[in-house]
Amino acid sequence: MIINSKGYDLSFIQKEPSFDESDHLYTFVFKFKSSVNSWKYIVRAEYHTGDIFAVKFYAQQQRKSDFKYSLITNKDDVINILVTTAKVVPELLKDYPSASFGFTGARTYDYRSNKVEDYRKNQRFRVYKNIVPKLIGTKTFTHYEYEKISGYLLINNNSPDVYKKERELVKMFRTNYIDLPDIG
Repeated sequence: MIINSKGYDLSFIQKEPSFDESDHLYTFVFKFKSSVNSWKYIVRAEYHTGDIFAVKFYAQQQRKSDFKYSLITNKDDVINILVTTAKVVPELLKDYPSASFGFTGARTYDYRSNKVEDYRKNQRFRVYKNIVPKLIGTKTFTHYEYEKISGYLLINNNSPDVYKKERELVKMFRTNYIDLPDIG
């Protein structure tokens, strides 16, 4: 697949503190608007101990839903949305040059049947694992896939020991997100 999309302009909104007891320290919030469907989207980059951002996005219209990360919008603009979401990586690297990045493919929730997709290699993960290497490449990051939880890590190659960094971050996520199945 060749990606020709340039995405949309990404605007910084704010930096939010985290008040929980986890390793999540604060969140950078961005927004953009799709010219294809006129929907607005929110991108959240949650900064954690260990110099890593967990990147998430959702349609602003679904912000009050408990399933905002899991709903399918069917608005025919997936590539532009993913390209724009990926723009947070170089933006954040300006101020956090050794940061790593992670995300999981949220399990699709079908509200009509009240069914939730399985964790393993879900629909979003299958899309991400094909698109992310093309958008991000391997010069700055070593890529790790976790099919069991539909997770993906981009470990910054500035880390003195990339493998050790990956193990540390997996441990941190395992400790802080106990509702995830075993990462491995």
